[in-house]
Amino acid sequence: MDIDWSQVKKKTLWHYEDLIKKLLEVLVYGFVQEHYNHTMPEAATFAEQIQHGYIVNGKEATFVSEIHTHLQILEAAGVRNYLDLVQKVSSKAKCEAFLAEREVSFDALIEVLGYLLRWVLPFRIPLKELVDTMAETDKIQLAILKQHKVRSNLDVIERFRFKENRKTFSRETSVTEKFILELVHRADISRLAYVRGKTIKHLCGGGYDTLGKIAQADIKTMSAEMTAYYATLGKRFSDFKVVIPLDWMIGGSRILPQVVAE
Repeated sequence: MDIDWSQVKKKTLWHYEDLIKKLLEVLVYGFVQEHYNHTMPEAATFAEQIQHGYIVNGKEATFVSEIHTHLQILEAAGVRNYLDLVQKVSSKAKCEAFLAEREVSFDALIEVLGYLLRWVLPFRIPLKELVDTMAETDKIQLAILKQHKVRSNLDVIERFRFKENRKTFSRETSVTEKFILELVHRADISRLAYVRGKTIKHLCGGGYDTLGKIAQADIKTMSAEMTAYYATLGKRFSDFKVVIPLDWMIGGSRILPQVVAE
C-alpha cells in the first residue's frame, strides 16, 4: 500500500509520529480514560453532541457529520475504543498493516485521528498558560507544583480534580487550596476545543472563571459583561469575537463531561 505520509501534516499540522505521540500523551491520563476513551458507539453519540454544541454565529459544526461514517467503519474493523485505535496504528508500520487488513482508508483514519486530537480530547498546554500575571507568592507556589511534576493543564486536573486531593496537597505543602482550585478551574476551561491561555485569561477577567459559569450563561448577558470587561482594558469586545465566540464557549461547555468535583 502506497501512503503519502506528507498528507498527515497538511491535514493535521503534525507529522504522523508527532500526532500519535500527542494522542498517547493525553490518553494516558486516568480522567481521560474514564471520561473520554469512548467506544465507537459512544464516539458517534459524542460527535453528535459536538456538532450541535459547538456553534458559531448560529451555525453547527457540520463537518463532524462525516466522522460518523468513519466511526462505523472503525467499529466494523474491530476497534474497541480510542486508545485501542491509537495503539493499533502507533507506528507507520502498524498503520500500514492495520489498513491492509481492514476496509479503512488512510484519509478516513487521519481525519478521525485529527478530529480526536482537536475536538474530542483535552489539549495539553503548559502550566504557565493557566496563569496570567503572577505575584511573587504565586511564582513560588507554581514552582512547588512543578517540583511535584504538575507541569500542564492535564496534570492539574489529574492531581487535583477531587477536593480531598487538593486539601491533602495543601496540607503537605505551602500551596494554598484557593490557588490550586483556581488553577483547576482554568484547566477545566482549557478542555474546550481550541481554547488556550489568552482566551482563558479573558474569560476569567470577565467573570467567567469556571466551566460551570460558562455553561449556565445567557449569551446576551455574557456578551454585555465581556464588553464591559474589555472596556476596562481600553479595548472593544467586538474586535475579539472571532477569538472568543461566546456561542461556541457556552455550547461547548454544556457537552463536556464533568470531571472536576468541588
